[in-house]
Amino acid sequence: MKKMHFWVIFSIVFIFMFVSCGQEQKLEDTEKSRILTSVEFIGNANEVDNLIGKYNLSINSVGIWNDYMPGELPYSKRYSICPVWFLSNVEIPHIEVFAVITTDRITYTGLLQEIYGGGGTMYGDLFLKDFRPKNLRLNDGEEYMIEVLVKISGEYQTIVFEKQNVSTTW
Repeated sequence: MKKMHFWVIFSIVFIFMFVSCGQEQKLEDTEKSRILTSVEFIGNANEVDNLIGKYNLSINSVGIWNDYMPGELPYSKRYSICPVWFLSNVEIPHIEVFAVITTDRITYTGLLQEIYGGGGTMYGDLFLKDFRPKNLRLNDGEEYMIEVLVKISGEYQTIVFEKQNVSTTW
């Protein structure tokens, strides 16, 4: 009887260890994938502490919302809006923007596209560059974290916005 208890306990511990290690490996693989994708984006750039300040930029409107425009159906098929705006009182240099958006449900990783075509747009007295991900749909109220990597002239900076919630417009 003692031998049987030993094998039952041994089996339970073995199964627990096997399952735990498997989950940890999946998390490590996801993190490695994200890091590798980021490294490919960055290339030979050097990380700096205040790239945004160096180029006299402010980063605004990093948020995600679901916009429900009248007459556009079905609402659930529309992509979430996630602008990453850079504003400056001087002309903005060429910027590349990469983002990792993470929720409990999904992880979006990709290069963001500038919606005004790279020319730098006047917005009042300020220059504006507006970057957005493609094909991203989050749920109303879903909590997310966005990690933005900004690259300018061989230098990059990482900016993290944690514990944000998807907003909605009606």
